[in-house]
Amino acid sequence: MKKNCTNIGGQAVLEGVMMRGESSMATACRAPSGEIEVDSYRFKSAKEKSWVHRAPIIRGVISFFSSLVMGIKLTNRSAEVYAGEEEEPSRFEKWLAKTFNVDIMKVITAIGVVLGILLSIGLFVFVPQLAATGIFSLAKIDASNFGWGVLYNFIAGFIRMAIFIIYLVLISLMKDIKRLFGYHGAEHKTISAYENGLELTVENVQKMTTRHDRCGTTFMFIVMAFSILFFSIFPVELLANAGTVVNFILRVLSRIVMIPLVAGISYELLKLFARYDNWFTRICKQPGLWLQKLTTRQPDDEMVEVAIVAFREVLALEADKEYPLKSFDVDMPVKEAVEKLTEKLGEKAEAELIVMHVTGAKTRTELYEMPDLDVEKQKSCKKFADRRVGGAPLQYVLGETCFYGLDIKTDARALIPRFDTEVVVEAAIKEAKRYTKPSVLDLCTGSGAIALAIKQNVDSTVVGTDISRDALELAETNSLALGLDVEWKCGSLFRAVKNRRFDLIVANPPYIQSGAIADLDKEVREYEPRLALDGGADGLDFYRDIVAAAPAYLNKGGCLVLEVGQGQAELVIDLLQDKFDVLTACDMNDPPIERAVIAVLKDEYYVPPTEKK
Repeated sequence: MKKNCTNIGGQAVLEGVMMRGESSMATACRAPSGEIEVDSYRFKSAKEKSWVHRAPIIRGVISFFSSLVMGIKLTNRSAEVYAGEEEEPSRFEKWLAKTFNVDIMKVITAIGVVLGILLSIGLFVFVPQLAATGIFSLAKIDASNFGWGVLYNFIAGFIRMAIFIIYLVLISLMKDIKRLFGYHGAEHKTISAYENGLELTVENVQKMTTRHDRCGTTFMFIVMAFSILFFSIFPVELLANAGTVVNFILRVLSRIVMIPLVAGISYELLKLFARYDNWFTRICKQPGLWLQKLTTRQPDDEMVEVAIVAFREVLALEADKEYPLKSFDVDMPVKEAVEKLTEKLGEKAEAELIVMHVTGAKTRTELYEMPDLDVEKQKSCKKFADRRVGGAPLQYVLGETCFYGLDIKTDARALIPRFDTEVVVEAAIKEAKRYTKPSVLDLCTGSGAIALAIKQNVDSTVVGTDISRDALELAETNSLALGLDVEWKCGSLFRAVKNRRFDLIVANPPYIQSGAIADLDKEVREYEPRLALDGGADGLDFYRDIVAAAPAYLNKGGCLVLEVGQGQAELVIDLLQDKFDVLTACDMNDPPIERAVIAVLKDEYYVPPTEKK
C-alpha cells in the first residue's frame, strides 16, 4: 500500500528545527528572549538542475555530502540565535580575515566538515576493520577465504553498529543533546501530522509518534546494513590475493571509496521503504525505527511550536514564489551585510556606502574592521536599501553626500551636489584667491554646496541665493552643521541682491532642455526638483539672464564662473565672449568634458555704480 508522503523533510538544530522543501528551506529557532526567529532562503529545485541531481543513486550521493555541509552550517547559524550576542573576534581571527581575505565562519565550517568526515571514517571504518582483523587473527582464521570473508564483513558490520549505538547512548546523556533530540521528535511529529491530514496545531502534532520512516537515523542504519551485504557480495580486497596487512589496507580503502555508492543506494532504499507500507517494508524499517528511540525525545509544546513555524514557512515559500524571505535577528558580520545588500542593490559600492553611513565608518578599510552589525543597524541598512531599490537616489536615501570634502545634507528640496560640480568649485576657488577677502555670490545655490565649499577654502564673504525657500532652508541647515557663515537670500537670480557688488559670481543654473527631462534617469526625473533642472526649450534660458545682468553686479575685473552641461560650453561662450575674456575647465573623463566656463569681465564693459540702471 502506497503511503501519503510529503516532499518536505527536516533536521533538528540547536533550539530549533530546519524544514526543507523542493526549492526552499526555513530554520526556526527559539531565541533566549523566547521569541521564534526564522531564517529562510530559496534554491534551485532538482527539476531546475541538471539530470545528475535527479538520477537514482547519484542524487543520493549528492544529498549525502550536501547534508554533511548543511548540517554544520545550520548548527553554526542556529547557534547565533541560541547563544545571543557573539564575542568580539580575537586579534588572530581579525588578522587571518584581513591577511587572507577569508570569512572565518566559512573556514570553521570547512574544518568542521573535514573533522567530521575524519572522525566518522575513524570510528565507523578503521576501528571496525581493525577489531574484526584482530578477532580473526586471535582465532587464527584466514579471512582471505571467500566464506570466511563474508563472516569477517558481518563481524565488522556488527561492530560498526555497536559503536554507532554506544555513540548515540553517550551523547544522549548530554543536556543540550537531549534538547536537540526533543526538537528532532518535534520535527517528526509535525511532518507526520501534515501527512495524516491534520491541522498543524500543537495539540494535533503532539498526538503523533516521534518516529518517522524518512529519518536520518533510519538512513544510517540502512547504510550500515547494506554495506555488510555489499562488501560480502563484492569483497574487493580478496581480488588482490595479498597478505593480511595489504588486505586490511585494501578493506579500509575500499570501504572509504565505496561510501558514496553505498550511501546513494541506501538513499534509494530509504525512499522506497518510506513510500510503501507492507510486511516487507515494515521489517526493513523496524531496526531503524528502534534506533530512533535513541535519537528522539518527547518534545514539549514550545519545541512543537517551533517545528510548526518552520514547516508552515516552507509551505508558504513553496506555494508562493514571491513570498518574502526572512533572516535571523542576530548580529551579522560587516562583510556578510555588504554581500546581502549587494545582492539586493546590484551595486557593491552602493551597499558599502549604506553600511558606512549606518556604522559611521569613513573609509572602506575602516568599514571592514568594524564590529558585527546588530539587529537595529541591519534594519537601518535594509530600510535604506529598500528605498534605493524603489528608485530614490542614494544621496536622498542616506540624507547626505560628500562634496569637496564637506558632508552636505541632501533631500528632495534641492539638486544633489555632483562630482562634476567640483570642477566649478576648483575654478571658483582659484579665481577667488586673486582677490583680498573677496565677495562671492552663488546663484541658484540649492543645498548651498558651492557657496559652503568656497567659504571653507577662501577667506571671503559669501552670499547664496535661490528662488526656492525650501532649498534655502536646507542650505542654512548645512551651514549651521558645518559652522560656516554664509548669507542666504531668497529670490530669482539677482533680485535678492539688488544694489550689491561682487568680485566673483558663481552659478550652477538649471540647464536641461525642457523636452529632455522626460528622458532623464528615473531617480533624477522623479525625485530631484524640476525647478533645479529645467533650463527652457534649449537649456540656455538662465545663462542668457545671468550673462545679461552680471556686469551690473560685478566689481571691476570681476569674474563669472558657470557650470555647463555636456556640449553646452561653446553655446555659453557665444553668449559671453563680447563682454568677457573666456576660458573653460574640464572634468576627468576620457575624453575630458568641458564643465566650467570662467569669464572675466572686460574693463570696458564694467558698469560703475552711478551708471547702474
